[in-house]
Amino acid sequence: MSDEGLLQNEQFLRIKKLNAAENKRRSIIVDEDDYDDSLGPAEDSPLENVNEVSLPEGVVAQANLIPEGDTEGDMTIQETEEIEDCERPAVVVTGKKDETPEHLSDAGFTIHLKQLHGKEKLRFRRDSNQKISFFGDVAFDFRPSILDGAISEQIRTKFEGPTLEKQLREIKKKRKSLAKDQIVIESDVLTPNFSGFYVLFWLAVALTCVKVCVNYYIEHDGDLSDSEILKFMTTDLITVAWVDFLMYLNTYFVLLIHWLCKHNYIRWSSTGFTLVSIYELGFVGFYMFLTENVLKLHWVAKIFLFLHSLVLLMKMHSFAFFNGYLWNISDELKFSKNALAKSKETAKPEIIETLKRSRDFCTFELESQSKKEPFPQNINFKNYFMYTMFPTLVYQIEYPRTKRVRWDYVFEKLCAIFGTIFVMMVLAQSYMYPLAIKAITIRDSPWTTLADRLKKWSFILVDYIPAFIAMYLLTFYLIWDAILNCIAELTRFGDRYFYGDWWNCVSWDEFSRIWNVPVHKFLLRHVYHSSMSALQLNKNQATLMTFFLSAIVHELAMYVLFKRLRVYLFFFQMNQLPLVALSNSRFLKKRTVIGNIVFWIGICTGPSMLCSLYLTI
Repeated sequence: MSDEGLLQNEQFLRIKKLNAAENKRRSIIVDEDDYDDSLGPAEDSPLENVNEVSLPEGVVAQANLIPEGDTEGDMTIQETEEIEDCERPAVVVTGKKDETPEHLSDAGFTIHLKQLHGKEKLRFRRDSNQKISFFGDVAFDFRPSILDGAISEQIRTKFEGPTLEKQLREIKKKRKSLAKDQIVIESDVLTPNFSGFYVLFWLAVALTCVKVCVNYYIEHDGDLSDSEILKFMTTDLITVAWVDFLMYLNTYFVLLIHWLCKHNYIRWSSTGFTLVSIYELGFVGFYMFLTENVLKLHWVAKIFLFLHSLVLLMKMHSFAFFNGYLWNISDELKFSKNALAKSKETAKPEIIETLKRSRDFCTFELESQSKKEPFPQNINFKNYFMYTMFPTLVYQIEYPRTKRVRWDYVFEKLCAIFGTIFVMMVLAQSYMYPLAIKAITIRDSPWTTLADRLKKWSFILVDYIPAFIAMYLLTFYLIWDAILNCIAELTRFGDRYFYGDWWNCVSWDEFSRIWNVPVHKFLLRHVYHSSMSALQLNKNQATLMTFFLSAIVHELAMYVLFKRLRVYLFFFQMNQLPLVALSNSRFLKKRTVIGNIVFWIGICTGPSMLCSLYLTI
């Protein structure tokens, strides 16, 4: 098809008009029957502090070209992409199988131009040439952990004893030096320091552990080796280490796929995308089967390997589809440059403008990801290895890095890791394990009815709550502060914002965002935004999809842990959605204290209730 024929193509002109800046059209590609004058402007992003972007997941639309008779009506679209709110799909349009981006047929050229017109409103801000990157939804910066910045760092560098008296004396001096009408003492002048309570807390924890260990030593005649929790923690360590190392090596499959794409052995949009998708589907399932049915490991080893397999899966997925999107952008850039070179003198201005905007955006997108190691140079062993070491689940080519490793800080965090694990073992052995045995005994008793189980379960629940609150807080400190900060320091990873002040939450949607920031970033980019792009969901449906997937994964963890499929946790997870709606209601929206009380009631009772339910009923 010639340029004149393309500009006279009714379908092309309609798409060009619908996707103009003055008429926001949500569909990228439409057929003759898809025309709808009633479609209004696109909505704003549902998420605050997000640069209106989403990460597309692979190839979401393909064009079927009629091999013979390339006329105006010889093009059919297999799949159309509807954009809800701010989503930006990566639509890759290909021609015949033997056609490359540089050598498409006239029909392929036509469809490519249509697709470019549909992308323009997603790549450039309204009424301007300012470009928007697909990867603006997640950002990394130099940020400390909250506890490190507010407590640990204060003790290490600024703790000098009482400070309020010194501050009051400074205020008194200022009062004497200024006129009365110049004195204004703000409410935030005094900055109290509670570091001493932090020291007291850990000292009390240490003394309590010593007391429990001494009592256990006396009760067991000086033998500490019969601790059931200690046996769980030390059994099959070598086997667990080898399986974990094997899982890690398996993640390099995605690097191999992109290396093959880099050297033109395969193409991401077809072979690479398919292979990675199939591999990811079987990765976690294989190791669940291996640990349960082949190696028959105990529950501590199984839950550790299961959770780590999920971490590795998320890392693989993010690396694969980040670079997959850039392969699609690279192919589009090659096509646009080639088309401009061939038709620069003969093509109409409309076509030239479309190709130039495509070229400019693709160049911007590729260059904006990294200056030191531009795509595809980042596809190498060193870059992938460092990414797997970083405490993050979202891939990008470069991250903020600190200048050096503070080995005293590493030693501090190592002491925190092993000290916290010891405290958790003492807590589990003394308070939680006996209750677990009691619950299992009730469950396995053939003469107990469901009513009897429910009655006894209520008493076990009350006994579980204090221990579970302590275990919950210790688990948070161990993983998100001690372990992640230690890894970050060893790898010089600059962004230490692994959690927010979740203890101040007044609703469950706040908690889901700041309790586990690395996982939240992954879900935001690769589930929430991608479900809107690939599955054509609106923001409410995407939220439901995100919670649904999270609930399934949590229920799988309970299955690995208890060998029982009861969907209790799935039910509790999905019930967060109506609780979110309740917290945003007129009654609770401005009653933050009540909201925080409701939140803490859920935190204090939820884990205990779930564990006792799985063990008892």
